[in-house]
Amino acid sequence: MRHGAPWKWLAAPPCALLLLTLLTGCPLAENYTEDTGPRYSGDHRAPGPVSAEAPSSVTVVTFNLAFAEQVTEAITALQRPPLAGADVIAMQEMDASAVDRIAKELGLSYVYYPASVQVDDDDFGNALLSRWPITADWKIHLPHDDPYHQRRRIAVVATLDIHGTPVQVVSVHNATPIVGLGGRLDQAETIINALEGTGPLQVIAGDFNTSDPGSLGQTVKLFSKRGFQWASEGVGDTVDSVLGGFPLDFVFSQGLVPMERGVDRRPAGSDHHPVWVRFAWPP
Repeated sequence: MRHGAPWKWLAAPPCALLLLTLLTGCPLAENYTEDTGPRYSGDHRAPGPVSAEAPSSVTVVTFNLAFAEQVTEAITALQRPPLAGADVIAMQEMDASAVDRIAKELGLSYVYYPASVQVDDDDFGNALLSRWPITADWKIHLPHDDPYHQRRRIAVVATLDIHGTPVQVVSVHNATPIVGLGGRLDQAETIINALEGTGPLQVIAGDFNTSDPGSLGQTVKLFSKRGFQWASEGVGDTVDSVLGGFPLDFVFSQGLVPMERGVDRRPAGSDHHPVWVRFAWPP
């Protein structure tokens, strides 16, 4: 969710927003509809073999950087405890140059897929950054483009090789409440269905845009019904707005047990605060 006005999405029905689009000539989004790209990747990890020692824990961070505008501030936040040394960082609202810069500063590998193009011609999409090798990746197109700009949302999946064990991780950015709760639940279920059968260890993290009443509970209920644990449960609000705080950013897991979790509420260059979860390893 972008700066500021969650109540606007709650107040106007989709039909009214569609009419407004027709009357005002608001531009429709340019979406990337190909399954395979555009795709960007890089590996800024230190050269040499991966450590032979198994990790004692694996830390996952999810962070919506708000159109990737404050990259320097984000890097500072990701270099300080409790985010420093994260094994996996799921990021949303990113462009390719911002992802590459963050990965380079932190010494991580990454994969990035844009979903669409912004009005300022910057790409807008999801990334996964990893301290461990990325052995495979792909993009999931999510249903229900928003009726105002017809903007497409996606999820990005990567397979990580963590000490010889494959782990599926996902960076997701669901639509705003303009598509309705049912539409966002369809988006979440599309991700779960795409991961089915890909392995016992899975983490789905990102911005689920649950600012409207009842959506948080229904989202958690869906994941629970499909065998996922709400790994970031209890961390509280993750977004600041003029209306107060909203819990929009979550981490769900399957096969991995969370030990610690939290939100870094210090300034990080975004209206979203980074959420982190530390999982026990080996599973």
